[in-house]
Amino acid sequence: MSFNNINQIDQEIPRQKRTQVSNLQNTQTANQKNIKLQTYADVNQEIQPFYNPQIIQVQPQESYEQSETDKTKYFQNFLGQHNSKISKLFFFEYTIYALQLKNEVLDKNFKITEKYLPALSPDDDLNELVFKSENRIFEGQNMTYKTLIKLIFLGELKWITGKCIMSYVIESISKNGISFVLSFVIISVSQNNQDNAHYYGIILVLLNFISLLSRHHAANYSMIFSTKARLCLINLVYIKLIGLNSYSFKQANIGKILNIISGDINTLEQMFSMIFPSSVVIISMFFACFILWNRFDSIIGLLAVLLLFLAYPIQMIIQSFNQQTLKQAKLNQDQRLRITNQFIEGIRLIKMQAWENAFQKMILTIRQIEFLSIFKILLRTSVDRLFTQTSHIWASFLYFIIIYYGEQRNEMKIDQMILTIQLLNSLRISCVYMVSNGIQAFIQIKVTFERIANVLNLQNFVMLKVDDSSLNENNIIKTEQIRIELINFSAYWTHTVSDNDKAILKNLNINFKQGELWAIIGRVGCGKSTLLHSLLCEIPAYKGLILIDGQNPQQNKLTISYVEQEPFLFPDTIRNNILFGKAYNKSLYLKVTQVAQLESDFDLMKFRDQTEIGERGITLSGGQKARISLARALYQTPDVYLFDDPLSAVDASVAQNIFTIAIKQFIFEYQITINPEKQKPIVILATHQIQYAIKCDKIAILSHGELIAQGSYEQIKLHLEMINKDLAQQLDKTQNETKNQDILEQQPINTISKKVKSSENRTLIVSESDNQQVINFSVYMRYFNNWNCLSFFLVIAFEVGQEILTMLYQRFISLFEYYQENGQTDSTFIILSCIVIGLMICCLIKYILSLIQVQQTTQNIHKKMLNSIAQAPISYFDVNPSGRIINRFSNDLSLCDNSTNQVCLDILEKMGNFLISLITLAILQPFFIIMIFFILIVNLYQYNFYNKIISQLKEIELIQRSPLFDFIKNTLGGSIQIKINKQQKLFKKKFIDISNKCNLNSLTYFYSTRSFCFNIDFIAFIASTAGLFIFLNLNQNDVAIFSQGLLLLTIYNEGLSYGLKQLIFFATQMSSYNRMFQIIDVEQEAQQVKEIDSKLQSFPESGDIKFDNVYMRYRCDSDLVLKGLTFEIKSGQKIGCVGRTGAGKSSILQTIFRISEIEEYEGSKIEISGINIKQLGLQKLRSSIGIIPQSPFLFTGSLRSNLDPFNQYDDQAIWQALNIAGLNEYIKQFSNGLQTDISDINSLFSVGQKQLICLARTLLNKKKIIVLDEATANLDMKTDDFIQNTLKQQLQDCTLITIAHRLNTIADYDKVMVIEDGKVIEFDEPFNLLAQSINSINIDKQTQFSKLVQNTGHSNSQAIFDIAKKKQIQIQK
Repeated sequence: MSFNNINQIDQEIPRQKRTQVSNLQNTQTANQKNIKLQTYADVNQEIQPFYNPQIIQVQPQESYEQSETDKTKYFQNFLGQHNSKISKLFFFEYTIYALQLKNEVLDKNFKITEKYLPALSPDDDLNELVFKSENRIFEGQNMTYKTLIKLIFLGELKWITGKCIMSYVIESISKNGISFVLSFVIISVSQNNQDNAHYYGIILVLLNFISLLSRHHAANYSMIFSTKARLCLINLVYIKLIGLNSYSFKQANIGKILNIISGDINTLEQMFSMIFPSSVVIISMFFACFILWNRFDSIIGLLAVLLLFLAYPIQMIIQSFNQQTLKQAKLNQDQRLRITNQFIEGIRLIKMQAWENAFQKMILTIRQIEFLSIFKILLRTSVDRLFTQTSHIWASFLYFIIIYYGEQRNEMKIDQMILTIQLLNSLRISCVYMVSNGIQAFIQIKVTFERIANVLNLQNFVMLKVDDSSLNENNIIKTEQIRIELINFSAYWTHTVSDNDKAILKNLNINFKQGELWAIIGRVGCGKSTLLHSLLCEIPAYKGLILIDGQNPQQNKLTISYVEQEPFLFPDTIRNNILFGKAYNKSLYLKVTQVAQLESDFDLMKFRDQTEIGERGITLSGGQKARISLARALYQTPDVYLFDDPLSAVDASVAQNIFTIAIKQFIFEYQITINPEKQKPIVILATHQIQYAIKCDKIAILSHGELIAQGSYEQIKLHLEMINKDLAQQLDKTQNETKNQDILEQQPINTISKKVKSSENRTLIVSESDNQQVINFSVYMRYFNNWNCLSFFLVIAFEVGQEILTMLYQRFISLFEYYQENGQTDSTFIILSCIVIGLMICCLIKYILSLIQVQQTTQNIHKKMLNSIAQAPISYFDVNPSGRIINRFSNDLSLCDNSTNQVCLDILEKMGNFLISLITLAILQPFFIIMIFFILIVNLYQYNFYNKIISQLKEIELIQRSPLFDFIKNTLGGSIQIKINKQQKLFKKKFIDISNKCNLNSLTYFYSTRSFCFNIDFIAFIASTAGLFIFLNLNQNDVAIFSQGLLLLTIYNEGLSYGLKQLIFFATQMSSYNRMFQIIDVEQEAQQVKEIDSKLQSFPESGDIKFDNVYMRYRCDSDLVLKGLTFEIKSGQKIGCVGRTGAGKSSILQTIFRISEIEEYEGSKIEISGINIKQLGLQKLRSSIGIIPQSPFLFTGSLRSNLDPFNQYDDQAIWQALNIAGLNEYIKQFSNGLQTDISDINSLFSVGQKQLICLARTLLNKKKIIVLDEATANLDMKTDDFIQNTLKQQLQDCTLITIAHRLNTIADYDKVMVIEDGKVIEFDEPFNLLAQSINSINIDKQTQFSKLVQNTGHSNSQAIFDIAKKKQIQIQK
């Protein structure tokens, strides 16, 4: 997802050529960058475009490739804009467009890109379709698959539905008319009546022509319908999801939703196109029955149709089994994708904890179950295909036997037999085959629509007031200054409240007045975040009363900004993350970035605020993410600010500046100045930083959901002991002194914009189109190398055998009168029975062999993909959005799972039948060889360039689906921010814009495909017309040859265009396989396992860590982060690592775990326990180090599996670890204990409790080296102290490295390491960095660490000094 100010200058400046990133070759602009979040200019504001021509140095135009000016459309008109109705009848506009692409693009060795797509027709714009469908769907009651069918087929797309069905009706009538006229042609030839034969021949040609036109227009309408219906459904699902509050969204199965969007709805496209032809079955059956009755002069003619329809019961039984299996396969797919999504999004922490194998095992186990379900479905479908594809053979054979031996006919006539086969073949396609596809399509549509309906029926649990007659808002005395008031307020995280439900907040009575700064404090799990969610109306139920400006909270007009604990950031520039769709006001923006302490970060970034950040802000530190989120909130200048502990994520000095400058000065001084007409804002700060709480106007203390105290500091200071007794006493002693330190000098704003050179790469996310390779022969070879060689040739051999047996069957039928005259009828029927049985055996073996090879290949590719992604370097995930990677495991894999086998068999059978038919026609009539050359030359010419056009258009179409998927994933994670900033309409519009791009890509692909298929069939029509008159004039004396030739002329080309289309589709499927191959080919990390690992069973024998001249950068094209880092840590030492945000603290951990490898500088190495870690396998290294991360990582599954994913410990050991972590009693409340499913983790545990689970995990493993990456930043001080003390007591001998912004945490550590600009500038005992001697009574030494400590405030710095001195005295004793 990308959000930028869009203006004219954006269209004039092309995006710069990217450099190579990781293993990916970059040449084009990212598709997701093409859709920007529109910001609307305020005429009173100073607007600065995203690209400023005054500060950008543009490269010469010649330096760009032609594909980089995609913003300028090459074709300005939509297809058919200036074409007549006659030309549209023959699809001339599509053919002209294809020829233009050939001449202007392919012949110049260019690649087709979005630049060469036509404009979108107004009729194809989705805005009106989605708008009206949304109104229909949300005005109705609960959705079912039936109401969805009515909405899609009979709603806004009803006219396309009608045109499509009418075209198929015309085709059905004309095809049955062909069968009817054929009998007259053969009879005329047998009677030597050449005039009648030619007369009926002309009628036959006319019917063929009508059938050709109607068939292709029907197919064209069906694909237009399919594309629009698919995108309409995706938009409806997105609109539904974006309207849900956070609680309602958590109730949904995210894996299921993502699977529906990326897999199920995409599959519908093919299903929709399959359902329409089956709608005219009744018409085909009626005409067929009439013709057969007329042909055999009795009801016995209907027996042939009845025999053919014996396939129906088989189809019904098979598909009824498939329906149940399909539902199970979808559930397994949902579960697999949910875990795969967690695996990819949490890959950094999974690698650090060496859990890749555990996740791989979980995913592969579910995939195996899913695979078996898919295999069962496809195996049954193969049996269905067997009876369907050969139905005209076995049905006609049984019919001939019955009427002959049943004495319905004393002799069989060749015209009746041949034309019966032709009619049954036509019914095989229009009835049996299409009904089989229709049943499969209906089942898929039904299952998918049921799943979509479940999403559309998701209840949005708006904050509901539980009946409480004791309170009435009309009786409340309204005070002008009170803007928010809670009276006897109790909050619940369940939408149905019973007597057994426990309130998270209990009977709160509190009011917030304008201009007040409130601090909400309390221990972990006390309800601070729930209180903020209550003010956001994001909780499902409450009791009591909550009033905002005297009104119901849902009706209030207050503007609110919210800074959450885990900031929502999207992959775009920092500036656009701050603006969040609001117009750019230069003075306000510069002020906001300054007070949010971002200027110093911008100075370290090559492109300053135009620097692009990764998905979920993955390229930023925790502090930088928090400050960008803070800047976004400040930029909105709202009425109410809700801060969920943003100060904990930054270091002490920055936190002090933010509190004083951003909160106290900007909000309560600057904002009031620029908005004098508005009431003074309210700030509610939930925090664990009590040193800032005491500086607030009011403080509220929560404990177990109850408000135990509120008021000014003087009024509540006694209650501080519940939070931290020691700190309460120290703060009380010096509270008066801190009043004089509240105001910091504000730095002048530097309004000079630094120049950004556009010639350098500023884009982090790699364009998906950049990764695409030309699908050449090597890709096909790589795919078929996964097949068993013998099986491959057996499939080919059995296909040849099938076609030969089919031709033999037709030949024997055409000579039946001859055998009948010679008394060889019985032996002929025996031969025919052997042919039919042999034919069916060939087909069955071919289908089973093909199915096994295709599905095993897909299964092996999935396994290799998963293994490759597990061992990919972390830089790969930095530059590739998770949505794109997930798309490989969902859309691409699903496409290959379900379609490859059918496509391979279609190509084999259709092309095989075509070639054998041509050979047979050449044998029957050598003069037809001329037409054969004509067919082959013209078709090969068309195929040569159409193949490239259609393949490249399909590639563009598939690529465009990823931005759609990425947009959904990225926006759903920020639903609260979108809601409170009132950007829902804007996001809906942007999603429809992306959908329109998808629509244009899809339709252009389908139009080109239709043009190709029509041209192929039109050439075949010309050839068959010429062939008809060749046979009429040269074979009129041999009825047997004429009859077989006529039969072949009517059926030889029926599957050619479809076979060639499937051949091209197979090439596009190879694109899916190639994208999966690219995942497999991702450059891997260092070896996971090495021989030396087995020799170091007890590694590490000690906790010694040594860094020697270490340099590190995150990616090959990025700047150095660590620059000659050198230090040594002795085993068992407790080391605190401090420094400003971006100094390189977390980078030290990255190098210890080898998440990022160090540079190969002379003497550069990292040793643990005296061993160079590069000598070790990554699994050995990472599994030997424990980590408690800043954001606790827990995955779908049981609590036990989260604590012990490899099942190495018994329950007793796990309970003991939980007991030490203080969670024992809490978890015993769950009925399932350790087996409790924690899929909905947020409803079971607070952030602090989740961190305690991570602590229990660390205690269980008992590593000799443990690192804490700001693990306690979001916790209250008591919980922080508890974790620190627990680690020190339980793991006394371990080496502990703590990255901390809260300096109290590390005051009693053995040493403190101060990092600045990737270097160690101080490394000593805390006291030695604070004091000149042991006799010092306060900080009297000038060091960087002492400055950091003093920035926390006089009282807190003295407390840190006292802790450090106490530790020093203990050491000296």
